[in-house]
Amino acid sequence: MLLAIDAGNSFVKWGYHDGRTWHTQQRAALADFCADPRHYLAIEAARGIVANVAGDRLRVLLESALSGVALDWVQAEREACGVINPYAQAERLGADRWAALIGARAMTHEPCIVVSAGTALTVDLLAEDGHFLGGAIAPGLQLMHEALAGGTTAIQPSLGSVTPLPINTADAVHTGVMYALLGVIEKMAQGFEEKVKRPVGCILTGGAAHKIAPYLNRPTQLVDNLVLEGLLLLAQKENQP
Repeated sequence: MLLAIDAGNSFVKWGYHDGRTWHTQQRAALADFCADPRHYLAIEAARGIVANVAGDRLRVLLESALSGVALDWVQAEREACGVINPYAQAERLGADRWAALIGARAMTHEPCIVVSAGTALTVDLLAEDGHFLGGAIAPGLQLMHEALAGGTTAIQPSLGSVTPLPINTADAVHTGVMYALLGVIEKMAQGFEEKVKRPVGCILTGGAAHKIAPYLNRPTQLVDNLVLEGLLLLAQKENQP
């Protein structure tokens, strides 16, 4: 059994793959997971592969909890699984973004934007030949709400709706935050389309993906746990002679 772990800034996602299909995929808040990793990782695995952007503490906890499991800590490379990374220092690209790009490449060979809507919003451009052309990073949906609440006295967190003509503070905040996120996505897509002279698709993942998807003005494919799919491909690549 292979254990794949996507350790993000706010949540940890993991799944067990038996070589044919996912046995299970789950998620937990980072703080809860760190309190007792063994509680969540109860299924035995011979091997593990991890994309960790949660820091060294999480790495230490996993190494202790999975002391009998051979763990592969993913770093971005110059090239893998058909994706080419242009970063001057390839490993500086986040492991989660790298795995998501690899997962997306397996889904399509058409030019696309790969959007992850988590604690941060990342929008990465993937060309039809597998070249990663760069990407943008912005605060995510919840982080934007928290920043407004923390930086002001009159605006507090509340449940609002996206509406073209907001007439209360809650709707005004939620509409403004959503439009800001959509602006990053659409502006990146527009620049990409100008470069390739054709429409580009969108692969969307992350905890807030289902909230953003209805407002995008382009064909969008929602994918649960895209990072785990990329990690599976990386693990399978390592097993090849």
